[in-house]
Amino acid sequence: MFADHVRIFVAAGAGGDGASSFRREAHVPRGGPDGGDGGHGGDVILVVDAGLTTLGDFVHRRHVRAKPGGRGAGRKSAGRRGASITLTVPPGTVIRVAADEEHPAVWLGELLTPGSRLVVAHGGRGGRGNIHFATATNRAPTHAEKGDHGDERWIELELKLIADIGLVGAPNAGKSTLLAALTAATPKIGNYPFTTTEPNLGVIELAGERRAVIADVPGLIEGASEGHGLGHEFLRHVERTRVVVGVVDGAAPDPAAAWRVVEDELREHDPTLLERPMTVVVTKQDLAEAHDRWLQVRNALRQLGHHPIAVSAHDGTGLDELRRALDAAMAESDLRPAEVASDDTLRVHRFDPLEAGWEVVAEGDGFRVRGRRIETTASRIDFDNDESRERFQRTLERMGIDAELRRQGATSGSVVRIGTAELEWDEES
Repeated sequence: MFADHVRIFVAAGAGGDGASSFRREAHVPRGGPDGGDGGHGGDVILVVDAGLTTLGDFVHRRHVRAKPGGRGAGRKSAGRRGASITLTVPPGTVIRVAADEEHPAVWLGELLTPGSRLVVAHGGRGGRGNIHFATATNRAPTHAEKGDHGDERWIELELKLIADIGLVGAPNAGKSTLLAALTAATPKIGNYPFTTTEPNLGVIELAGERRAVIADVPGLIEGASEGHGLGHEFLRHVERTRVVVGVVDGAAPDPAAAWRVVEDELREHDPTLLERPMTVVVTKQDLAEAHDRWLQVRNALRQLGHHPIAVSAHDGTGLDELRRALDAAMAESDLRPAEVASDDTLRVHRFDPLEAGWEVVAEGDGFRVRGRRIETTASRIDFDNDESRERFQRTLERMGIDAELRRQGATSGSVVRIGTAELEWDEES
């Protein structure tokens, strides 16, 4: 199944909890701490497979979860790292964090070359064991950290095929037939509009043992850039092509007018498409009506700024001339600066405006403390452990959150929410 736009839920593994344990040793309180760290959770990773041309594998696989890290243990034993999940995607895949009620879609990256990788959900850090919290004044700490939660988010994958040459034109203009004649591709072909319902790819042999990937994009009708017809779904696939081949139906009632519609849709979608090297061909020259009108159609297209080539995929008319023209267009494209962003360009997005700071806001019957740092700290605390609770209280006092809660009217029994933790405020704490 061809699919070029999917939405999937990815969840990295949570980190394992650190251990609180003690070894048995004479003259050492409780034998001394020896709790090991929890293992880190597994990541969710996308990697490019050059053999893929569709996102169809994700149509029926909408939820992906990596493994959590293992718990730490005594004798300084660290928990096992959670297994990561690697998902393969085709070259040209764009990745975004999906929009929700509070945030717009956010660009994460794009994968263009075989083997390129992108972590779309990072596993949670494993919690530290109690061995890390021993001090000169507290030689037998019971406090150990819980593991962090892994990233969880909906992401959108959008495929923009990476082809050197793109065939564009009106429905039934002969694009698929031309692709089959120029390459070894075998697209489905029929004598009716909208035959092509998904892009087809082939490899064309050019001069000097040079090869180029050529794509046949489904037909464009008037209004395609606004969502009409089938072609609007595939206009994105033209964006990455280096050379555009305009395919004009020589047997159409008014071939030049039909091409003007296609040209206008390309311009509406992305004006830079018309600035790329372009070759215009007039097809079906094996038909008498197309052959007889060739000079008229050629002159009309020349008035639009093109120098068309007459071709017939059935009897081979003009195909050699077209190959030479494509070779020259590819050479011209080689001299232009690359328009595709490099895989080395990574954008880092912060979803929490309170990355280092915090704020206290009233919420329902209590208060909520917001801030990435304090929420992360709270998620690592075992509130059933007295020592851990005391450490967290000291953190609130040190950051000034305790004072702000009191200023806003927190009293004994008030509910204070920090991340997923819900606490009851104690005036004596």
